Amino acid sequence: MALFTWKDEYLLGLEPLDFEHKDLFECINNLYEQCRIQTEGGEIEDCLGQLHVRLVAHFALEEKTMCEMKNPHYEAHKAEHDRFLEEVTEVVASFGTTPDEEHVEAFAIRVKEWILTHITTTDRQLVTRGR
Repeated sequence: MALFTWKDEYLLGLEPLDFEHKDLFECINNLYEQCRIQTEGGEIEDCLGQLHVRLVAHFALEEKTMCEMKNPHYEAHKAEHDRFLEEVTEVVASFGTTPDEEHVEAFAIRVKEWILTHITTTDRQLVTRGR
């Protein structure tokens, strides 16, 4: 069972960002599913690592896009990314030392909520103010 489903209302109209947002949904759903079916810790750790890598790449693309659009809210947006990446990095590191599938499952829900809110508010403002 998927944690959440992509809806066209999340589209920003910036194809590279929309593509990566959809990819993040899939990655989070995969992490959540691996926790729910209680797969081996190594598979969950791989999913966490993939999520981290994809978030780093996505945030870099988003920040580059903001710079190209000369968006005046770049610093605040980047700070939001940095704070969230710090949280993700801590969870990835802690799972490597003390695997806890229930904690990671709750974290997948937290990531889902953060990404969804970020897309529908902060990223939406990026597009409306940047054009």
